[in-house]
Amino acid sequence: MSDPSRDHAVLSEDALGCQEACFARAFAARDLALVRPLYDPAVVYVSPTVRLFGWPARIEGVERTLEFIARTIRDVRAIDYRAVEHAIVTGGRAAFVRVRFDFTRGERRLRSHYVVVYRYRDGLIARQELYYDPSNALEELPQDT
Repeated sequence: MSDPSRDHAVLSEDALGCQEACFARAFAARDLALVRPLYDPAVVYVSPTVRLFGWPARIEGVERTLEFIARTIRDVRAIDYRAVEHAIVTGGRAAFVRVRFDFTRGERRLRSHYVVVYRYRDGLIARQELYYDPSNALEELPQDT
């Protein structure tokens, strides 16, 4: 059986669902090697989070992209990544995904909401752009009992 995300250059609902499920597994396992096959080797990654870590505004290449994402989750645990809404752009060459990202930092359970814009080349993520309000405080969640 073939991988639906690689069958066509045009993104399908199934392929996007598989991609986001892969991101959820990777974050939960803290194993970004799981998402490496989703990326074009020359991917460009853009996020306002880079300013928090002194990284460049534009990160290029799959190695640096995964290194940066790993840096952003290094000090958190119990990650729950959920794609809660999505839209595939007409033509299937890009997608918008609204993410709910829950995690524990120290003793606090926190939630972040953001939007990811994916642009594809040959069925792989060629550009990943994160959008959120970096001045907005993270939502604090009750601790599980």
